[in-house]
Amino acid sequence: MTDLIPKEKKFHFFVYIIESPSAVDMYHQRGEGGVIQQAVRLNQLQCVHRLAINRQAFEASLQIGLTEAMSATPNSVPIIHISAHGFSDGIQLSSEEIIDWAQLKGLLTPINKALNGNLIVCMSTCEGYSGSRMAMLSEPDDFPFLALVANGSKPTWPETAVAFSAFYHLLANDRYVTDAVDAMRVASGNDSFFVTTAAESRQSYLDFVAELDTSEVREELEGQIETPSDSALEKFAAER
Repeated sequence: MTDLIPKEKKFHFFVYIIESPSAVDMYHQRGEGGVIQQAVRLNQLQCVHRLAINRQAFEASLQIGLTEAMSATPNSVPIIHISAHGFSDGIQLSSEEIIDWAQLKGLLTPINKALNGNLIVCMSTCEGYSGSRMAMLSEPDDFPFLALVANGSKPTWPETAVAFSAFYHLLANDRYVTDAVDAMRVASGNDSFFVTTAAESRQSYLDFVAELDTSEVREELEGQIETPSDSALEKFAAER
C-alpha cells in the first residue's frame, strides 16, 4: 500500500464525529464519542461531535453540519468518524433505521469530490471494513473516500475507543496513516483494524472477478442440474 499523508507534508485536519448509539447504549450512557473528542482535543486538534439518532439527523450531519464545521475550522481537512452499530451490509442508527453501503456512498461521494479526493473515513462499527464495498464498483472519479479505516470483526467499545484515540494521536504527530493503524492493533489488542484506499478496494474486486475460474463455475452449475432420464430424452426427441 502506498503510504498515506507523507511526513514532509503537514496534514492539517479536524475530526468530525457522527455518533448514533443504540437505545441500550444510551440508557447505560455507553459510547465512545466523548472519549474520542477528549483524546483529539488533548492533541490540540479541533473536534466536532454530532449525535444523529435517525436518518434525517444523520443525513443532515453530513450535508449541513459538516459544511458548518469546515467553515468554523478553515484550512483543515475533515476526517469523518462514524460511530454506530454495524454489520456486513451497513450501519444501524439509534432509531433502528438502516443505512446500507450504497446509501452511505451516496452521502460521502459529494464530500470526497469537494475535498479533491482526500476524504478519510473512520468506521467505528462492527464489520466496518465491509464499507470497502462502497468503492469496489466505483469509477475513480466517483470514489466515496481516499481511505477507509475500520475493523473487520466485532470490536468492543473499549477496543474502538483506545484504538482510535491512538490513531488520532499519531496522525497529530505527523505519522503515516498506515503506521497509525498498526498502532491501533497494538494499543487495543485487536488485530482486525485495517486501512484500505478506494483504489485498492476497486482493484481487489477487479482482480477477484478476473481470477474466477469459469470452468469450475460451469461444472458446479452442471452438477446442480438433474440429468434427464433416457425415457425423457426419447420423449423429447419424438416431439421434435
